[in-house]
Amino acid sequence: MALIATLMAALLLVALAGVLAPLSMIETAVGVNHRRAVQALYAAEAALELAVAELGSLPDWSTALNGSTRSAFRDATLAPVMPDGARIDLAAISAGLRTGGAGATSAGRGLDWRLFAHGRLGAWTPVPAGYGPWLVAVWIADDAADPNPDAGLDGNDAIVAHAAAFGPRGARRAVQATLVRQAVTPPPPAPMLTRVRLASWSVVR
Repeated sequence: MALIATLMAALLLVALAGVLAPLSMIETAVGVNHRRAVQALYAAEAALELAVAELGSLPDWSTALNGSTRSAFRDATLAPVMPDGARIDLAAISAGLRTGGAGATSAGRGLDWRLFAHGRLGAWTPVPAGYGPWLVAVWIADDAADPNPDAGLDGNDAIVAHAAAFGPRGARRAVQATLVRQAVTPPPPAPMLTRVRLASWSVVR
């Protein structure tokens, strides 16, 4: 009887191990996916901040909206290949943004999105070791509230930016923000300055 009990206990342990091993693998996969999603969001936010800094230095946003001024951060290709072999078709994504917007709410649908900056995040700004091979892209468009119907002409000192990050195994996050240029009057004799603030910000994917 003791031998039978021992064998039964051993079989039970083997069965439990067979159940727990897949659960452990699933838990690990969930953790990896969560980490990728968080990193992707941080990468998209970093790209947005870097683009805002560049846009803030422009005296007129119309030159960026009509394409005559572009970011200094632009990769040589519009179809970069990720380390896992996935190809990111930025031209197709641009077209999709114009016709369908982004995310479940179709954020930015119908705006005339123009690709402003794109490339490896690590080539734009230093990133921590092991952060991942994130590709980022930033689009800009004239905001829908602008009374001027010309999408290439900023008439109210406000534009919309869409920043997206693409990573391993299809990881992707995106944010959209409305940027507003404001005049700042410092104490004399300092000259008048302008600053860019985020009037709105949201995660759209």
